[in-house]
Amino acid sequence: MRLNEKKFYDLASQRGIEAASITINKAHSLSCGVFHGEVNNVTISDDFSVIAKGVYKEKFGTVRVEAIDKDTPEFLVNSIIETASVIEKEEKATIFKGSEKYHKKNLYKPEVLSTDLSDKVKILLEIEAKLKAYDPRISEVASVEYQETDTQSSLSNSYGLKLSQKSALYGFVAEIVATQGDENKTGFKVFFSDDINAFDIDKFVEDVAKDGLSKLGSTQCKSKKYPVVLNAKSASSLLSALLSNIDAEQVQKHSSKFEGKLHQQVASKKITLIENPLEPNLNFRYYDDEGVATRKKTIINKGVLETYIYTLETAAKDGVEPTGNGYGSGHASASLVNAKIKAGKRSEEQLFEKIKLGVYITDLEGLHAGLNSQSGNFSLQSQGFMIRDGKIAEPLSLITVAGNLFDLFMDVKEVSNTYAANSHSNTKSPALLIKKLSITGK
Repeated sequence: MRLNEKKFYDLASQRGIEAASITINKAHSLSCGVFHGEVNNVTISDDFSVIAKGVYKEKFGTVRVEAIDKDTPEFLVNSIIETASVIEKEEKATIFKGSEKYHKKNLYKPEVLSTDLSDKVKILLEIEAKLKAYDPRISEVASVEYQETDTQSSLSNSYGLKLSQKSALYGFVAEIVATQGDENKTGFKVFFSDDINAFDIDKFVEDVAKDGLSKLGSTQCKSKKYPVVLNAKSASSLLSALLSNIDAEQVQKHSSKFEGKLHQQVASKKITLIENPLEPNLNFRYYDDEGVATRKKTIINKGVLETYIYTLETAAKDGVEPTGNGYGSGHASASLVNAKIKAGKRSEEQLFEKIKLGVYITDLEGLHAGLNSQSGNFSLQSQGFMIRDGKIAEPLSLITVAGNLFDLFMDVKEVSNTYAANSHSNTKSPALLIKKLSITGK
């Protein structure tokens, strides 16, 4: 059954709702996995939601439902009035009328989901078999899974705005255990794409296996400060924490280290961060969840902070235009889409060449507990490799890397020319060469 949106908007107007909007989200997901040659799980789910928002007596009311019938329009109107009536915030609520221009693109590729489940299972079994045969030190293939999602969303409002978007993606995830004597290490790999021809099974198997095998024979380095290369995955994790400080809401609450830092140096001159939601990839968005058109913009230019990111509410407080970064089904929060540090000119290997004795960090653990994004202080259990005379040497484990997030990004000496492959993250960084970080080992 389809929601009668006209009835909703007519009722809303009759009941004194000044402006209203409706967001409809649909998602079909499938996941399956194999273990020891047999299918051990298949999950199929269909999610549906309607989020209605409205301005009633200058207050914001909202409601979410996961099923609809003929009485839904009236229920939505009544709920908006009820929730708006208990709001005590002084700020005047608004529904965004619409941007002058939207850069819509049709990137929907339903063919990536077209193969039968039996064919997907065959690929999973092949991955498992190839991982087992790759090296005798692979003692267990802990999991091999397939995932796919088909999503559709639409947004309309009482001003006549109508927007919609579709996306389809698929992915594989695998984990192995590599064993040497009493030592056990895990290898892990995630692949996601919207291109049916992008998956290379042999490359995927090799990446999973090498991730685990390369860690065998690990040791601890001597505790001291070292020049450090953060791989793209680790650098991206730290970048996400840093960028929480560009949220205008945090600035307005005086809980951002970047308060008062617009047009000032907040990072190394090697750091230029560009957000481009219009880049044609898995994360493409041409409008945010508030209906504001997205656009390409420079957030940090050669270390200088150029802008905060705004929702409708935070933009109104600062008297500026919204930046198209409002996301969330209820109260919108500012988020980045397709934001990445501009790549440099040198490969990771060329970054290593600049170090006589240092550490290459490949994994950071405990980011939620071990990193304070407001103070910037972090202490994180890590894995990686020694760098000796410009080359990767013995693997390291049970080491801790500690420092301050803001100091770290000020101390970036070089940026590599590649990002983590097949990353589904909305914030990306190439590998970073850091002047020095404290490493605790033995």
